[in-house]
Amino acid sequence: MNKKYRKTLILVTVAVLVTAALCASFAVWQLHNYEQGVAELYAQEQDGYVEIVARQIELYGDIAGDKFVEDTIEMLDSTSQRYWTLDNSEYFLFVKSISETNVYKTFSTDTFYNTQSAQDFLATLYKGTVRHSIITLEGVKYVASGIIFEYDGTEYRLCLLTDYDVMLTNNAYLSSKLYLLIVFIFLIALLVIAVIYFAARLIEARKKVDSIVNVNTELNNYIDFLDNVIMGRNQASIISGEGKILRLLHRIDDRRMYPCSFIRIRLATEAMMNFHSVNSKKLGENVVWIRYRNDGFLLLFGGCSAERAMQLFEQAVPRDSIPEDAVAYSADEKMSASEVYETLTKV
Repeated sequence: MNKKYRKTLILVTVAVLVTAALCASFAVWQLHNYEQGVAELYAQEQDGYVEIVARQIELYGDIAGDKFVEDTIEMLDSTSQRYWTLDNSEYFLFVKSISETNVYKTFSTDTFYNTQSAQDFLATLYKGTVRHSIITLEGVKYVASGIIFEYDGTEYRLCLLTDYDVMLTNNAYLSSKLYLLIVFIFLIALLVIAVIYFAARLIEARKKVDSIVNVNTELNNYIDFLDNVIMGRNQASIISGEGKILRLLHRIDDRRMYPCSFIRIRLATEAMMNFHSVNSKKLGENVVWIRYRNDGFLLLFGGCSAERAMQLFEQAVPRDSIPEDAVAYSADEKMSASEVYETLTKV
């Protein structure tokens, strides 16, 4: 593959890869938006749960006392990925999970909510309305829902934190995420391979077309050369080589450019070129020189019979330089130029 086509293929490949990368980025962005949307729905559902618990403590705690509050907390559903917290803005009253059920009277809220995202979330909470956000604690993301409520004359913050990744993994809406990614990666890979493959095939086809065009150009140029030879307009070189000679003969026969005559002369090999250089100008542009072998010339005269061709030859060339076995044949409707050539070159 030459540099032109290699460069084209490289450019196509880079363009496809860039397009694939952009498509992949767009898809990842859309999946992220989808994930965030589902997380938002989950957070809203979680907000309702937190609000119910807070309203229950707020409404019935004053009547039933601390025992009711403790029983309510004990009934809260918790796991190792789900935490309930209750604090009075300075100290935790409890952190409840599957492994933590104790009351912490002197456990600082800053010790637990020790990240900027968590502190920002706490700062947004206010009384009577549940708020939610995505926070990070010890490198783990959580969907956090919280509310401030008043009990026994003191304001408390009640929060529920659910592990973000666990929530998404367990969510039915996002169970298809892996399959979507697999399908998308497969489609992108298929697109890249298909485009590069067809680009390579197209370039290969283009190469063949260019090659054919070049061959046709060469053939057309050679046909023009043969036409000039036949018409006597190009005598700068001798026609030699079986292929070129046969093309000239076929050209004459196809166009039926009759009559034309061939004079065969044979000389010693070392004398052939000297004979041409001395006599080519004397014979003029109407005569085509064909060297069919090292010691043999055929002189092609257009538009005349064999007798006339021999007369013109003898008039132009000094008699003492004319070979004794010089013989002339005509190509006409009875005998084609190719047949004359075969006859003269047999002997």
